[in-house]
Amino acid sequence: MRKSTRLVAVSAVIAALMSPIAWGQDTPEVHVVHQHSDPLAAVARHMFRFEPPTLILEPGETVAFLNSVASHTVTTQKGLWPDGVEPVDIRGRSRAEVIFDVPGLYGITCARHGRYGMTMLIAVGGEGIAAAADLDPSILPATPLAKDSYAAQADALAAQSN
Repeated sequence: MRKSTRLVAVSAVIAALMSPIAWGQDTPEVHVVHQHSDPLAAVARHMFRFEPPTLILEPGETVAFLNSVASHTVTTQKGLWPDGVEPVDIRGRSRAEVIFDVPGLYGITCARHGRYGMTMLIAVGGEGIAAAADLDPSILPATPLAKDSYAAQADALAAQSN
């Protein structure tokens, strides 16, 4: 083994031993959301999607959005975001983390593909789950496919929370 390869291997072992996990400390969970384009999908609604399409979080948890590059974005859905919370608009980044501190219901869309139903809902705390149960997507400034997607996601959140 070459000296530089050995140094990298030793550094990796030291880093692993120094991590909070190695010492039994709690590390906050990071929920990962992928953005997919599936050219083999039968309809556009299934071609462009966030995976998973719903999340239930406790206040303070983090979501890592992956693949906000090229044509995908992570954008706040107007009319579906808690008051006073800074909106998100993630573009051109392969990974971006957002901490969801405020309880409530968060609607996310892809600025380019949201019209095809590329949306997701994040319920934070009990208030978020309650808001999902009461959601009326027909009032959102969104396309019919996006509204249908939000309705299905609200139903899924209600089912997950039971």
